[in-house]
Amino acid sequence: MCHNGDVSETDTKPRGRPRLFDEEAALDALTALFWEKGYSQTSMTDLVEASGVHKSSLYNTFGSKDELFAKILRRYLTIRMDSLSSVFDSAGPGIEGIHAALELIRTDVISGSSQNGCMLVNSSTELCGSTAGFESFGAEYRAAMRDRIRVLISHAEPKGCTDPDLTDQRTDLFITFMFGLNVTVRGGADEFEIGRAIDAMHAAVDTWQR
Repeated sequence: MCHNGDVSETDTKPRGRPRLFDEEAALDALTALFWEKGYSQTSMTDLVEASGVHKSSLYNTFGSKDELFAKILRRYLTIRMDSLSSVFDSAGPGIEGIHAALELIRTDVISGSSQNGCMLVNSSTELCGSTAGFESFGAEYRAAMRDRIRVLISHAEPKGCTDPDLTDQRTDLFITFMFGLNVTVRGGADEFEIGRAIDAMHAAVDTWQR
């Protein structure tokens, strides 16, 4: 991460010769590597091997390891929020929509596509409090997650019966569930344990109809 107190990409760093590699494909490979190993356990040698890009080209294109990781996290944040929005939009309104969203989450997790948990949650667990500049990025992620989940929750409320405080409480509960589920998955939980967690959230959501 950037050690100047600001997790951001450097827009003014000099560029060398034109890039001769697919930047998006390299970022996909590097994202998978960081996602699996974490920031601290990933070396520059690992980055070169995973991307197939020469070390000097990586530096010229993305800057330092800190700057590269910041770029990858911000790119992942955009993809993650777009994915969540798609899931929640397709779930539909009402309590049934929340149940549908939970089942979509179950399918995603059990299919193996999220077997490493959420990269942003993993990074928060690994780096928060130890790497300067990460706190503001983590806060941005939580705020973005909260905005999207609050929309899902508010769509489950009967028209004319909204209660902002209750909506906030249910949003906080759902966020806590999502973060906890990601940590559980990252910890190697099997399908049965993951299913129990999702079933428990289904049961909690059922009480919202009363």
